[in-house]
Amino acid sequence: MLDQNQSDKVIELRRMSAEYYQKAAWNQLLALDNYREKNFEAADRFAQLSFEDQMAAMEYAELADAESSLHLELELED
Repeated sequence: MLDQNQSDKVIELRRMSAEYYQKAAWNQLLALDNYREKNFEAADRFAQLSFEDQMAAMEYAELADAESSLHLELELED
């Protein structure tokens, strides 16, 4: 079982992932709103920000998965 410090680290990584997914969703909504208003330059920028936030979210999720897997492997070796 993960000790509290390891568990806190995984929770923090998952929280960061969730925050970036939330930012990505808001930026996507802003992109759609700007597109609807025919403000294509702003729509493009918000779409790019949404994509970047999605990539960051996936990185944090992958780090959390890797951290969990590493600690599980170490525990199984004990």
